Amino acid sequence: MKVAPDEDAAVPALVRAASAASLAIGLFFVFVWAPQPWGWRGFDHYHEIALELAAGRPFPTMEVPWGYAYFVAFWYGLIGVRPRAVLVLQVILNAAVPVLVFLAAQRWVGRRTAAWAAAITGVCSFNTIYASTESSDAVCTVVFMAAVYCFTRALAGRSLRWFAVAGLLAGIAPQFRPNLILLPLLLAGFDLSARSRRSLVEASVVVAAAAAALMPWIVRNYRLTGMLVPTSVHGGVQLWYGTLETGRYLRSRAYNPRSVFEAAAFDYTSLEDVPLVVEATFACSEAKLLDAALVSWSDADPAPRRTEAASRDGRRYTFEIPPPHHDAVVYYYVASTWATDESETLARTTPRLGPRAPAVYFVSDRHLADLDTHDDLLDVFDVVRLVRRKAWHEPLAAAQRLREAGVDDVGDAIGRLLETTIPTGGNTATVEWDAARARVTLVDGSTISVPRAWSGRITDLEVTAGAASTVMTSRRRLRELAAAPPPLAGIEVCLHAGSLAVNDVFYRREPHLMRRYTALALDNVGRDPVGFVLASAYRAVRMFIVTGAADTDTAHQFAHSGRIYAAAMTVSIVFLAVFVCGVVIGIRSGAAIGLPLLLIASVPLTLAPVLINMRYTVTVQPLMFVMAAIGLRRAVVAFASRSPGD
Repeated sequence: MKVAPDEDAAVPALVRAASAASLAIGLFFVFVWAPQPWGWRGFDHYHEIALELAAGRPFPTMEVPWGYAYFVAFWYGLIGVRPRAVLVLQVILNAAVPVLVFLAAQRWVGRRTAAWAAAITGVCSFNTIYASTESSDAVCTVVFMAAVYCFTRALAGRSLRWFAVAGLLAGIAPQFRPNLILLPLLLAGFDLSARSRRSLVEASVVVAAAAAALMPWIVRNYRLTGMLVPTSVHGGVQLWYGTLETGRYLRSRAYNPRSVFEAAAFDYTSLEDVPLVVEATFACSEAKLLDAALVSWSDADPAPRRTEAASRDGRRYTFEIPPPHHDAVVYYYVASTWATDESETLARTTPRLGPRAPAVYFVSDRHLADLDTHDDLLDVFDVVRLVRRKAWHEPLAAAQRLREAGVDDVGDAIGRLLETTIPTGGNTATVEWDAARARVTLVDGSTISVPRAWSGRITDLEVTAGAASTVMTSRRRLRELAAAPPPLAGIEVCLHAGSLAVNDVFYRREPHLMRRYTALALDNVGRDPVGFVLASAYRAVRMFIVTGAADTDTAHQFAHSGRIYAAAMTVSIVFLAVFVCGVVIGIRSGAAIGLPLLLIASVPLTLAPVLINMRYTVTVQPLMFVMAAIGLRRAVVAFASRSPGD
C-alpha cells in the first residue's frame, strides 16, 4: 500500500462529519443520558482535588498526577465550580480526535482509509463516554493523539520544531495517565531506528522536551519525599493487585486470602532519609491547652530530645524528628501543659505513661519481617513464637518480658491483642498441630496457620478474615501491660483524649505504601512465578475486552449492568477480531503502520502485570480504529467487487 498524503489537502467531509457526530454523542451523554454508571464526578476524586487547587491550596496527593486536576481547577477558577461546563469543554476537545486520527493515519494508510478510521472514531470511541465524566481519560486521549500527529508530521518534514512539540505533548500525557510515561522514549526509539545522526538529534529533542514538561512535577515530588517520582505512586498497589489475580483468583482479587496482608503488622516507614512527621491531636475541651512538645529518642541515640512544634493548627501540633538514615526504632511521647478553670496548671503526657511506656515507631525497609527487634511490643510475631513453642518446643527469647506483661501462652497473647475489640472471650483460642503446620482457631472461627518451615516473613502465614486478621494488625506496648495503669477517671479522661500519628501526611504515607505494595507484589511473584506469567499473558488479551460480573466485589453494579456488560463484551470481542485482521492485512499490504503498532503493543507489554481493565486501552483505541479501518475497508471493497453471479 503506497501512501502519498497531501499535507495541505483539506480535511474530507467524512472526517468533519465524524467530529460532528462525536460532538453530538458527547453532548447527549452530558445533558440527556450518560452510559457510564459513576456519574459526572468520576472515580478518582478529581472534583475534590480541583476544588482544593482552585481555592489556592497545594496539591494534596501523589496517588494521581497533576494534569487533569489542574485542568479542572483552571476552569473552576475561571468560570466558577461548574462541572457540566467542564464536561462540555471535554466533549469539544474530544471532537477533535477524529481529525487528529485522520491527519496522523493518512501518512500510514492513505487518505481514504484514514477517513474511514476517523469515521469509526467519531461514532465508536469509548473516549466519548469518558468525556461525560470528570476523568483524566478524555483529555489525555486528545493530548496523546496530538503528540502522535505532531510526531508523524515531524518525521515527514524532519522538523526539529515539530519534534519538540511532540516531545512536549508526550511529556504532558503521563501527567494525565501515568502508564504513558514511556511514550517519549517510544517516540524517540522509533526515530532512532533510522540509525542516522539526524535521528539522534531528533530523538534527543523529543526526550529533552518531554523531560522539561515532566520536570516541575519531579522537582515537587523530590522536595517532598527525596524520591524521583515522575508521575504517581499508584503503580505499587496496582502491581500488587495484579499479583493477587492469579490461579483460581484470576477473575477477581477480592477472594484471594493473601489480600489480608495489605494491612501492616506495625506502625513503620521505609523512608529513612527524610524527617519523620509526628502529628498530635488533642480533643479535650474541659481544659485549656497551653503548649505541647515532643520528646523522642531511638535505639541508636538513647538520649531524649525535646522538640518544639514545627506548626500548630488549633489543637493539632506537628513535629519533626530528624531522619535516621538507617533502620531504627524510635521512641516518643508528647508532653502537654493544660490550665483548668481553677487556674491550676497540669502537665500530662501522651501516651499516658510517657517515658515509662512511650509510643514506638519503626524505620525499616524490611516490610514483611518482625521489626520489633527489642521486644517492645506484643504483636502477631509473638503469637507465632508462642505457637511454635507450644507445638514444637522452640525456645522463646522474649519469654521473660512477655511473662512480666501477663502473657504466658497463646490464649493470653490473643486476649491482650483483642481485648479492646472483643472485651470478653477474646482469649479463647485452640491450637492444633502436626509435624508440618500449626493452626490457631479463634473465638469467631477465623484461623492463623503457622508453617514449621518459616522464613520469618508475615506472608508465610495463612490468616483468614475476622479476629485472626485483627490479631495480625494489633500491637500492645509491653511496658504498659506490665505497669497495668488504673483506668482513667474524671477530667483525666478528657486530658488524655486525642491521638498521635507518625508520617500520616500524604507525602510520607503514599511513597511508603508504594514501596510496601511493591514488596508484597514481589513476594507473591516469588511464590508462584509461573502463575504470575500466565495471568499477565491472560490480562494482555483481556484488557482489550470489556468483562463484567454479577459479583459486587468484582465489577461495578448498576441498572441493567448484566445486559450491558454482555453487550459490551460481544462488541469488544468483535472489534478486537476486526483489529487483528486489519493488522494482518496492513502488514501484508506494506502499510507504514510500525509506529501505531508500537504504541498499541506498549500498553499490554507494560500493563499486563498489573490490575487492569479495558479503560487502560482507551488512549490507544484511536490507533486501533486505524487498523480496524484497514480490515473493514478491505472487506467492503472485496464485497463490492464480487460479481452478481458469485
